[in-house]
Amino acid sequence: MDPNLQEANTKIQAAIDHLKHELAAIRAGRANPTLIEDIPVSVYGSRMKLLEVGTIASPQPSLLTVQVWDVSIVEDVKKAIHEANIGLHPAVDGQVIRLPIPALTEERREEFVKLAHQKGEICRVEIRQIRGESREKWERAKSEKEFGEDELYRRQDLLQELVDKSAAQVEELVKAKEEELRQI
Repeated sequence: MDPNLQEANTKIQAAIDHLKHELAAIRAGRANPTLIEDIPVSVYGSRMKLLEVGTIASPQPSLLTVQVWDVSIVEDVKKAIHEANIGLHPAVDGQVIRLPIPALTEERREEFVKLAHQKGEICRVEIRQIRGESREKWERAKSEKEFGEDELYRRQDLLQELVDKSAAQVEELVKAKEEELRQI
């Protein structure tokens, strides 16, 4: 990798990683701990992620369980899951909260497909912004005579290749999520 592209590549990779996390949080009819791990829970006078107050497991394809570490906050966790409005209805069984995952309706699947496409577009916009920032930085450096016009064009071509490759990767991720959502 060209050292001049290192910063842009790092930022683009971070954007793609964020997209992967966002897509994993979209429910596809199967139990996936990432659906609930970032739900904020008000406990101990502060807000913590659900992941930080208990163990999340998926013992069956249509069931998530949360083993809360402190019995005194079970009701707080239940309330947070309910308020997250993700279509899951928690059932408390001692220190364990069970979350059955209902099957998705066709209408709900289509909503999630649209959501996946929106998140993909947000990522593509972010990648284009990173490209624009890099180009501006290089334009300033060229105007300050740090390098010539040929070097600027060489860098821009390499950057465009990176952006095209990244956009294709985003498209693949969104397509894979769409196929996963459309499976019955």
